[in-house]
Amino acid sequence: MTLAIETLQPQIVAQFKRLIAQSQLSQSYIFNGPQGAGKHDMAVWIALRLFCLNVTDGSPCGVCEECQRILAHNHPDVIELDSQAKSIKVDEIRELKQEMSKSGMETDQRVFIIDDADKMTAGASNSLLKFYEEPIAGMIVILTTTAKQRLLDTIISRAQLLNFLPPGATNIATDLTSQAVPALTAAVISQLTTSLATAEALSGDEGFKSRFERVQQLTKRLAANDLEAFVQIQTQIMPVAKELSDQQQILSMLALAYEAALRQHFGLATDLASWPGVENLSQLSSDRLTQALSALMTATQQLDQNVSFQADMEQLVLRLVQGG
Repeated sequence: MTLAIETLQPQIVAQFKRLIAQSQLSQSYIFNGPQGAGKHDMAVWIALRLFCLNVTDGSPCGVCEECQRILAHNHPDVIELDSQAKSIKVDEIRELKQEMSKSGMETDQRVFIIDDADKMTAGASNSLLKFYEEPIAGMIVILTTTAKQRLLDTIISRAQLLNFLPPGATNIATDLTSQAVPALTAAVISQLTTSLATAEALSGDEGFKSRFERVQQLTKRLAANDLEAFVQIQTQIMPVAKELSDQQQILSMLALAYEAALRQHFGLATDLASWPGVENLSQLSSDRLTQALSALMTATQQLDQNVSFQADMEQLVLRLVQGG
């Protein structure tokens, strides 16, 4: 039985097949991406794979007793929180933590899935944070979200972040490469937009090409811990960042580079591996990379709050180079 997620996100499924086979699963993940990208289904697939009685070629069968109980939301060691309210309140997380404190009913393995984790109130987030500070052996916690920037930085820094592309992203990249757009450029554009028309417009936009080229140069300097990156903001970045949309795009592209580096650090495939500097960045510690992503998120939030882009970028680059 082929599960839908195996067709929708084959690359991510393949990565988790390998991680589980090699006993390299982390205890906490954040699945970030648009609606319809398969984040919840991927979390359920992991649970199925861990409990399935008839695994074949690394895939759960989907039909054995254990699989059927999980799919029916009736497995005592697979707990899902899918709040239909506008927010996830602290009481819901406290109840979940009570479950976390218990031993597995049937095995030592337990899987907790929190959907729409960005809906957690501040109190709920702080309550959940205690799990990340004192993780429990045999437990996996997966948060799904469409807005990772709404999660606490301290939660993001303690989990492995995976960005799920929208279902059409691969088709966008394929369409662009068929039009002689370089593969790296096509992969980046496919992660910046879900619209084929917008993607094609970007691929022919000289302003975008210039910004992408300069962000690649900046990434290379950052990967080398070169303080010339600070100078490059004034000389290279500011001239191509006249509009707010340009500035947001620059930060988004820089975040993609660090996300690719983090994936590569953990041995996960990325279409952005050829990005100059990503290979060197991937040699940094996972803590350093997650701190960098947290700094990028802060920079994006500050830009939304009308902080000067140049000041924002200068502060960001210092944090990225110094690892703070």
